Amino acid sequence: MIYQKMLTGKAPYYLFCNDVKPFASHRHHEIELSFCLSGSYKITCEGQDYELTEGDFAVIPSMAAHSIPEQEPLKRKALTLELGFALLGEYFNSFLEQGSDCMVIKKSDFDKHWTFCELSDCLRQTALMKEDKEMDFAELHIKSNLYKICALLFQLFQERNIINIPSRRTEEVKKIDLALEAIYDRYPEALDVENISSLCGYSKSNFCKIFKNVTGDTFHNALNSRRVEIACILLRESDDTIEEIARKTGFLDSKSFCRVFKGMMNQTAGQYRKINKL
Repeated sequence: MIYQKMLTGKAPYYLFCNDVKPFASHRHHEIELSFCLSGSYKITCEGQDYELTEGDFAVIPSMAAHSIPEQEPLKRKALTLELGFALLGEYFNSFLEQGSDCMVIKKSDFDKHWTFCELSDCLRQTALMKEDKEMDFAELHIKSNLYKICALLFQLFQERNIINIPSRRTEEVKKIDLALEAIYDRYPEALDVENISSLCGYSKSNFCKIFKNVTGDTFHNALNSRRVEIACILLRESDDTIEEIARKTGFLDSKSFCRVFKGMMNQTAGQYRKINKL
């Protein structure tokens, strides 16, 4: 499981317009919108598969585990947009309160709906702007479109009468993000549940329960996933020994590192290095 680091002011959004390819399960603080420009593809969110065809889009909530599974090698294209607090400020909290499930909007259900049509047009225009390498002030045009996309999304949510989740989830996601930031940045350290739960302002038992509710994983699994992710990079790109990699990624010793690595990767660290060494 990959945790993607929270967007900052230097990169207030992510926007991609490309062919759809498989992507491993991951989580991030931002809201993600996937708009099918052509063909069709599947998205898996929290273990459930959703099929998108041309004109459909999915809104993936904050901290939901999602991936793009292996699919038939057909031509398919998508616009992928990640939006967070860095771009939207306090309006981002309104997104968090819209729902905790993946929301799929089908063109076949809304093709004559004004808000949906306006939103689809805006998404297609944004895709064209992203691909136009010679467009003057493209970044400004794109950013103005992103605000319009968000406003239209809110309007569409209201018109669909989506039931709000409790507003306390907004605060829970913010606090748990402190734990995920610690996992992301401080994985070499001896992180323990007691210290991280205190950092987030929870007792140990409440923290463990809320962390699992928000991320779908335990704190220890999330921490080990990050450490193994970094270990894979070091195995591919460095000549460090297994003992050195274990130390650099926060494991007590090489024995515990090898046990966790094999459990997560279904192969030993040595086997992984032999196959993937650059």
